[in-house]
Amino acid sequence: MITHKLNKFLFIICLFSLSQCYKAPLFELTIEIINGNLEPVPNCSIVIEITDVDTGDIISGEIINNEYADVTDNNGVAQFSFENRAFVNARACLTSMNAQGSPYAMCKEGHVYLEANENTKLTLMIEEEVCEYCF
Repeated sequence: MITHKLNKFLFIICLFSLSQCYKAPLFELTIEIINGNLEPVPNCSIVIEITDVDTGDIISGEIINNEYADVTDNNGVAQFSFENRAFVNARACLTSMNAQGSPYAMCKEGHVYLEANENTKLTLMIEEEVCEYCF
């Protein structure tokens, strides 16, 4: 009788161990913004554009929403999380005024493919250039 209960208990334990819960993959992206002196750039705005890997189309045909835009912290870092694998286009903009009071921008654009269950890191070095997407 005890062996029958023990067998039943072992059978239930085996079922639980074989039928683990499915964990959805995580797609994490950390973007670091640096300047020409390799110093972190705080308060730099970052906007993400996402391309669907399966279809090659830009999702929603434009920048998704504010969830995929952020400002870097004091360490020049911004983090994003996604639900699906994607090819990501990141645009970093730092706008300011020059001595004459005219706005100018420092910017950089980069691309990265997100890997499942891995924190993908993208480092962008902003430069002063024509940045149509910043204004």
